[in-house]
Amino acid sequence: TEIAFIPFNFKKFDFETISLLKENPDYFSICIHGCNHIGKEFGSLNYINLSKLACEALWRMEQIKITTGLSYDPIMVFPQGIFSSIAIKALKDSGYIAAVNSTILSNDIGELPDIEYKKPYTKYYYDFPLFLRRYPKDRNYFIDDVKNGRPILIVEHHSIFRNGYEIISNLVEWINKLGNIKWTSLLNIAKYYLGESYCPNKMKIHHNPQNIKLKFKTIFRRFLSEIRDNHIETNELFNKIYHLLRK
Repeated sequence: TEIAFIPFNFKKFDFETISLLKENPDYFSICIHGCNHIGKEFGSLNYINLSKLACEALWRMEQIKITTGLSYDPIMVFPQGIFSSIAIKALKDSGYIAAVNSTILSNDIGELPDIEYKKPYTKYYYDFPLFLRRYPKDRNYFIDDVKNGRPILIVEHHSIFRNGYEIISNLVEWINKLGNIKWTSLLNIAKYYLGESYCPNKMKIHHNPQNIKLKFKTIFRRFLSEIRDNHIETNELFNKIYHLLRK
């Protein structure tokens, strides 16, 4: 299980959870989920701003590592699945190993050649590896992935587990019957497909304080998200009202 962690929350963690992750490295790992996770932050076409976000995310993850001893995979999962080709360049130049997303289509370039969907990963954008993940409903695609030797990357958000984990455990049992499957971290998957000798540029870990306006916007957005995740999504009535209001 790879947990996509929002770097903005680098000061907020529970030591019991940290211990669980550290003591079970064969079962759990964490990767990088955006930087502030607001708006379409990696959908921008501004290389300088994207580089700042990429480096800031690494810096925040390093603070967790320094404080707790918990390591992380330098792999990006884009918030809302939105990214630009320029964001891929920023990740590459900042020293990330790879990116994982629910689509391999950037928001600034048209449809990719069909061959890119048949590979274990695409390097269409700036020769940087981008892996495709899938939701549990896409069972037919998982069959194709197993047949063609592509990685099996299942994605879901935490709210789907409010009534248990069967949606994933049942899927995993079904996938295990399709072939000789080994479940491991995104970092190990990247090394397997890219080669152990694959070594990107040295990570650029810089702290780039944002301006006050953006900081307030980010804090407020994250506050609202925590209200949703910790109180609304965990209550049947509040959850129904919330989704009705969103519609």
